[in-house]
Amino acid sequence: MGKTVLWLILVVPLLLKGWYVDNFIYHYTGTRLLGFTQVLCNDALIYGGIFILLYFSFLPTIMRGLAAILRLAALLLFALYIIDYAIIVNFNTHLALGDAIKYADYSYKYIQQIYGLSDFGMLGLSALVLAVPLYFSWVRFKSINPYIKKWPICLILGLPLAAAFADNEKYAHAWIYKNVIDYNLTILSEAAPYSAAYVDNFSFQEHIDCQTQPVDTKNIIILMVESLSAYQSRYFSGIHDWTPNLDAIASQHQAFKNFYANGFITEDGEVALLTGLQPLYPPSSYTDDGGTSFYSFYNIKDSLPNILKKHGYKTEFLTTADLEFGNTGVWAKSVGFDYIEGHDQPEYDKWERFHFEAAPDEALYLRALDRIDKNKKNNFLLFIKTVSSHHPYINPETKEKSESAAITYTDKQIGRFYRELQNNGFFKNGLLIIVGDHHSMTPLKKAEVELYGQYKASAKVPLVIADGYQPASVENNQYQQIDVFNSLRGLVAGKQCYSDWNGVLFGAAKASPKYIIHRRGDNRDMVSIFAENEEYLVKLDGDNTRVNSKLPAEQTVRQLLVDKVNALRIARAKWALTQSAEKSD
Repeated sequence: MGKTVLWLILVVPLLLKGWYVDNFIYHYTGTRLLGFTQVLCNDALIYGGIFILLYFSFLPTIMRGLAAILRLAALLLFALYIIDYAIIVNFNTHLALGDAIKYADYSYKYIQQIYGLSDFGMLGLSALVLAVPLYFSWVRFKSINPYIKKWPICLILGLPLAAAFADNEKYAHAWIYKNVIDYNLTILSEAAPYSAAYVDNFSFQEHIDCQTQPVDTKNIIILMVESLSAYQSRYFSGIHDWTPNLDAIASQHQAFKNFYANGFITEDGEVALLTGLQPLYPPSSYTDDGGTSFYSFYNIKDSLPNILKKHGYKTEFLTTADLEFGNTGVWAKSVGFDYIEGHDQPEYDKWERFHFEAAPDEALYLRALDRIDKNKKNNFLLFIKTVSSHHPYINPETKEKSESAAITYTDKQIGRFYRELQNNGFFKNGLLIIVGDHHSMTPLKKAEVELYGQYKASAKVPLVIADGYQPASVENNQYQQIDVFNSLRGLVAGKQCYSDWNGVLFGAAKASPKYIIHRRGDNRDMVSIFAENEEYLVKLDGDNTRVNSKLPAEQTVRQLLVDKVNALRIARAKWALTQSAEKSD
């Protein structure tokens, strides 16, 4: 009975992952068993390792101490497998070593918040988690029957042969069924450094056009909404109808239906919107702060807060999230915000808390209205970062746990905030920009892929610009998050500049970028580049960075794409040499 339970414990995660991946791929291909069989082939190496370690640990002739070490190694490998599976299901990406290092210090808090555990509860859980493997590693089990102890080893040693049937190159979403070790080895090329000779000989020049226009010093609110995606909106995609308030606002103002996030996490959205820099990080190791949030993007002198302050603006950063997560508070201070507020604001003490110790969006908007009132005598930039639509999805009012419920609540609060701004006369001299920080960390919907294509779908987010003096309009040309920064900088400077890589969202100089870069969350060693009617993939690999997509392109275009990516990453590497990652205050 005990051995049966042990086998079930070991095999169930493999079956669950196979089932999940098979459903994931079925949504794209309509083919059953492709995902399941590829999971079995790819994970055979890991399970082979687990079984061989356990098998030898149960041999009657092995020393007890060595048996304990072998079992602990097997349990560690098994735990790694389970954690990777949980991350795939919850965040639509693999367990990456860089993420483990970056978020390790916040994991304790996050688990507490998600499961509502006290410090005592976490202590009990930790004790249980440690006790089970220690008991399993040290206890003596009944020896293997001598008549059957030979045939299991033959089967176990045969498991790695299944890996020969793994097909990890032909399918666009092969990342999902790679095993966690293979995945991390594949994306390792992202950290490949540029050689000194390459950097010394490298040059890249980008042609920039500029056009003067009257200076406009409107008050500015950038409302960055967590996980707001085009597919959630009937107006922006026609797929779901979860955002009626946003849709109504969009229909009355400037709606951008072909708009893209430049990255796949909130950090990327903040970098793009507030510094105008592509969130492409330099090649780095984890010993030189490469595992630090916002690495190489600290102390940006030409950030939006710093630029606007030169024109007399007060700049404020508001969120209900814990500012320690991802070092957000320190980063926001480093890019020039005058006032920064997070979950520890006393006004939130009367509100129920959710993930990241955040009060619900309703509380955030009430604080924002209060800050707007306090700044009515001066021009201001107010950057608002919401939390309620973050995974795991829960509606703070009804406690319903689903994506649709969380987004419906988020949209309801956006509508209330917008109407309060209207009632307070904000739009007489104010600009409200509503934008998603990144696509939701959920598997792409089949309807999304059919509508946008498999790469563009993962970057598609809504953008609405509400300006009381501009008529309603719909923009179908492509734009991106860094264009928000570029356009606002030009607005207050009286000069709008644009290029093949940077666009302008409004005014006489309105121009769509020819190319858009998106840092991907599935294959970390790849970036997507979107032209209006084409999609390219660039493999990050130091000196050997290259276009890796099978789409045809002239050699000059391919070289341009590679040079641009290399120029961005080399620039960040040089910046990182002079700027501390600033891990704390």
